[in-house]
Amino acid sequence: MTHERSSSGKLPSGAPIRQWDGATPIIMSAIFLLMIATELWKYGLHAPHHDEGTVDHIAILLMFGQIPIMFWFAAPGRRLARQVVPTLAIQLSLWAITFILAVVLT
Repeated sequence: MTHERSSSGKLPSGAPIRQWDGATPIIMSAIFLLMIATELWKYGLHAPHHDEGTVDHIAILLMFGQIPIMFWFAAPGRRLARQVVPTLAIQLSLWAITFILAVVLT
């Protein structure tokens, strides 16, 4: 699916958040936040520090894997800024929250 303009000047499948590159970073952030919530529920604020395991690698992939998707989402949106900016703001806000939590909780 590409971000081509239709004759009406809108994205072809409606709201940008409904496209794969609009929804994927939001879903990835939600999964990351659920992983953090699970760790906090299991161990509290004093989670044991351990070597990076599978969960840590998945968290890193979720967190940093969404950056290229956000760039892919935003790049063709220069002409469609009014439609793309709200979804991009949600993506970036969630990413910032996950980054801050990752830094604070480690």
